[in-house]
Amino acid sequence: MRYIPLVTALFSTLGAAAQSYDSPATVAIDRDAPRSEIVAYSTLSDALTFDRAASRYLRPVADWQEERNESGRLLTGEFTMPFAWIDRELFLHVASAGSSYEVTVNGKRAGYVQDGATPADFDITRLATEGKNRVTVTLFAPAVADALQRNPEANPALGECYVMAQPKMRVRDVVVDAALADDGNNGVLGLGIVMKTHSLNPKTTRVYYELIAPDSTKVLDGYKDLTLDMRREDTVRIMQVVPRSQMWSAGQPNLYTLIVKTRFEGRINEYVPVKVGFRTVAADKGRLLVNGEPAELRVKEFEAEPQSGELDTLRKLGYNTLRLPAGRLSRELLNRCDSLGFYVVDQLPIDTSRAGLSRKEGGNPSNDPQWLDAYLDRTQQHYHAVKRHPSIVAFSLARESANGINLYESYLRLKELEPDRPVIYTESGGEWNSDRLDL
Repeated sequence: MRYIPLVTALFSTLGAAAQSYDSPATVAIDRDAPRSEIVAYSTLSDALTFDRAASRYLRPVADWQEERNESGRLLTGEFTMPFAWIDRELFLHVASAGSSYEVTVNGKRAGYVQDGATPADFDITRLATEGKNRVTVTLFAPAVADALQRNPEANPALGECYVMAQPKMRVRDVVVDAALADDGNNGVLGLGIVMKTHSLNPKTTRVYYELIAPDSTKVLDGYKDLTLDMRREDTVRIMQVVPRSQMWSAGQPNLYTLIVKTRFEGRINEYVPVKVGFRTVAADKGRLLVNGEPAELRVKEFEAEPQSGELDTLRKLGYNTLRLPAGRLSRELLNRCDSLGFYVVDQLPIDTSRAGLSRKEGGNPSNDPQWLDAYLDRTQQHYHAVKRHPSIVAFSLARESANGINLYESYLRLKELEPDRPVIYTESGGEWNSDRLDL
């Protein structure tokens, strides 16, 4: 299974005090490791609703108040921490922001992120207290990251923001993989449940898993005991053979339900439900292969995120492939593409068109080494945020961003993370950092 839990040191603290928010190399401070989004629930019945409002372990930050200063836009909201969360780890999730931003909790810095277009989590366990807590997000305008955006927002907006509580040994991520069996008639499904402990001493947790097919039949279930210490993590791996006809495609967007349950010292700690679609994808001589078969693509390109109703209309008109714009994409849109059976070419949040095409010093950031960390960070953070969506069959590396060392390295990083999923770059000028895919 292709999964690299700690890709680079970009995910951890970068020696914040010595870093400047004005430096392209300061990509993040005290941001948690990247993951695809999960939500923890206290009961199985609540988990099966997939309704965040039903989770006792999730609280939205609300009652936002706005101020402005020379740094930009300051938004301050509140959440209430119940007594039941005292022995849990708390994570502040910021789905998106229109700019680089800093987060403080109760007046103390929780972290900083340069790329506001990609979701980020911050461990606020030691900053939060029982009762009301104050969260302040400073959206910088202007910001150093404006150089990587086509139209920097003069009045940057904040996306969804919530706090989630998880046990000391928690489900940190769920990863999905698939392959075709040698007989060509079956698929081999792979699941990885990434477990992370926040304890120094050894702790053993029993990790239960259950996979339910689209027709509500149980495909598999089981458990594994996992012992971790020293704040380490490990992955519980599951393999299952299913008929090829049950894999995900635009014609048959089969989505399975995975339920993960953890138990420690006889007590259920959390339920984590995930919708997963299994499929293989590759490019072959310009053709997109889905589950080993050529897919006929009817493409619609968007300059802004399409609304849900537009997808139904596009389906009726025969479109099955969307090229989406760079920047913030809603969770709801990608979930809908998964369930309706759209193929998606997903654009990474890199657009340096305002800098022109020059690769000389002072020219486009794509060939400026001081921006390398920023490019790699955007690439891998975005990848991990959306990797589990079966609808995303290809990545677009950048938009109108010339070419150079930073885009070369970004292409290689995506191939390191997942070798087969196509990566294209329309403005590559025929260079090697773009797979051939006829759209």
